[in-house]
Amino acid sequence: MQLEANRRTIVAPDEPAAFGRIDADGEDPLYIGKVRILNEQKDLLVTNWQSKAAEPYSQATAQEPLGLSRKRTYDCLGNEIRDFEDLVFGDIAAAVVELESAKYGGDALLQAMQRRRSGAMVDIVRTIQAAQDKLVRAAKDQLLVVQGGPGTGKTAVALHRVSWLLFNFQDELPPEDVLVVGPNPTFTRYIRRVLPDLGDENVQQQALQQLLAADIRVGGRESDNVASVKGSSRMSDVLATGLQQRVRIPNADIKIRRRGSGSTVTANAGELAEIIRSISSATFADGRLALRQQILRLVGPQLGAARGTVLESALDPVSLDAEVEKIWPQITPPQFIRELLGSSERLQRAGEGFLSAVEISLLHRPSAPRIADEPWTMADLALIDEATEIMRGEPTLYGHIVVDEAQDLSEMQLMAIRRRSKTGSMTVVGDIAQSTGPYSRNSWDDVQVLLGSSLPSAVVELEHGYRVPKEVFDVALPVLKSAAPAVTPPTILREAGQQPRFIRTTQTDFADAIVAAVFEHSGRGRFVGVVACEERWPELRTAFEAKDLQWSQSSDGGLSSAINLVTPEDSKGLEFDAVIVADPQAILDMPHGGRMLYIALTRTTTYLDVVYPAGRLPVLLGGPDEAPVPGMPERDAAELGEHPSVRSEENVEQSNPSSGPDQADPDVLRAPFGRIELDKLGPFELGLAESNATHLAEKIRQSVQPAILPAVLEKIAIILSGND
Repeated sequence: MQLEANRRTIVAPDEPAAFGRIDADGEDPLYIGKVRILNEQKDLLVTNWQSKAAEPYSQATAQEPLGLSRKRTYDCLGNEIRDFEDLVFGDIAAAVVELESAKYGGDALLQAMQRRRSGAMVDIVRTIQAAQDKLVRAAKDQLLVVQGGPGTGKTAVALHRVSWLLFNFQDELPPEDVLVVGPNPTFTRYIRRVLPDLGDENVQQQALQQLLAADIRVGGRESDNVASVKGSSRMSDVLATGLQQRVRIPNADIKIRRRGSGSTVTANAGELAEIIRSISSATFADGRLALRQQILRLVGPQLGAARGTVLESALDPVSLDAEVEKIWPQITPPQFIRELLGSSERLQRAGEGFLSAVEISLLHRPSAPRIADEPWTMADLALIDEATEIMRGEPTLYGHIVVDEAQDLSEMQLMAIRRRSKTGSMTVVGDIAQSTGPYSRNSWDDVQVLLGSSLPSAVVELEHGYRVPKEVFDVALPVLKSAAPAVTPPTILREAGQQPRFIRTTQTDFADAIVAAVFEHSGRGRFVGVVACEERWPELRTAFEAKDLQWSQSSDGGLSSAINLVTPEDSKGLEFDAVIVADPQAILDMPHGGRMLYIALTRTTTYLDVVYPAGRLPVLLGGPDEAPVPGMPERDAAELGEHPSVRSEENVEQSNPSSGPDQADPDVLRAPFGRIELDKLGPFELGLAESNATHLAEKIRQSVQPAILPAVLEKIAIILSGND
């Protein structure tokens, strides 16, 4: 069965067989897990969470227990049950108010969020809260827009909804018929393992850039004003008009040479004009082909060819192609956009009636010498996609489309996504308070219009946040109220027990203070994100290199599991154990700076450091009198250096000389459990060993300074051997 080929059907050895149980009166307990499990007699032992039978697990409440007497949630670490929590509905009917808070606070998802999470968002959800579950199981045939603040689980809802749809609509919605669109490659790689781990392989997951024009390299920059014009839906009419104007109606008859002869045949200009008008509604490529065929028909009687003879064989192909090219040129979508933007005259003719003179002038830019050197921007990609649609027709269509971080999409980008939908069935998620850039918006109204179809449309709001801790959101709340006063803040349910730190430094020592904070967090194995505006990146990279740090940066399209340098724009939708916000005033000075700062502050699940040069703490965070938000601890950067994990390169070298008692023992490193030579292992065991070693080596390489690597490896060997 096709379903079995696309769904995961077994539980991994390090995963729990079930994460919950429900008891209904008069029935056997039903265990809930990621994967359905049967015994040898085909009796059901565990049902998968997407099934109809599992719905009460997520949806039962005190007021509506749905026939359940008990709901049990297991707290598992790997495949080991560490704890469990029961909701006994019959015992708590009189405690409705208390139950309402327990419905969220006791959820296994919140327990999971108290623990450190992985950088790949690999196991972020064990169960779906009742409010979220209603969205997951909402009707397929609709445009569902999910508004949610930071940490409300928007992405988790959208991806679990995909999994639920695939399970419950197997006959009409195969995995290849579902498209998940992310805002950038970094985000898409960040979430790419969630669906496979839910059992759903082969779902198409693409960054917006890849979806629109995968073969185009984006390297150009342009102002928000230019991008705003390019993103307007009016550009659809401009492009259609510009393409029509590339077709020239001849004002004189055309002559085509016969093959192997100096004589010619003639096609009448009037008849050609009539043909061109009759095929003008075809796609550009089909129209060109139709013109060629009609020219052959017109000149056929002059060729005197016998019946059945291919007319084209009687004509000089070079001459025929040249005449067709004069009337209906053969151009690619990127070539068309390049030539349109590079010509003031073409822009003026195509934009008349659709754009103002100022807007037309904004669009013009000199063409690069070669199309490969054209400074393409993200806004250009939607134009190329639109041109591709006009010239070639329908793209690949999908039965359901998920769009994440949709609040920043332009009208042209939204139209590009809509034309890939078969029916209009979509799940769109985002946060209006985080809408920035040239297409920022204050409501979802235009999104509903541009993505709309004959299907119903609804905007729903996730009201409860549990990924961003309350301590952090208290810092971000004044920024939110200033940047997006119309947005209702989410109710934050989780406390991390860690107060945000405000770290004051000098301008000279700023980068070193960032490095010290990075060392402090990464030395404890935390997934670290340094959020800084791009202007600060050169000095931070120099400081990272000076301390031999290994890090990844969002501009490269990926994240490491240890240290990451990201811009506020690229950090949307990402989460880290520890976030270091570098120079918040510089972020605030960016376009849409208030929203950018709000985004930066809310990327953490536990730890937040705000590092700022003296005198540059924004008023929204307690400045300029150097008094941070009340109740938040403030430290000087020098204090970070006192932590044993924050040492200078010189100190590291002194404590780890090239020879002496601190040098790692090679024998200990090679065989903590006795010597086992690799060539004595079987193929399966050898594969496991190599896979695990590669994974662990990458983790260590990303988070440990080379200078102390031998000592760290020796300590690991001692711990594993049980001698510590």
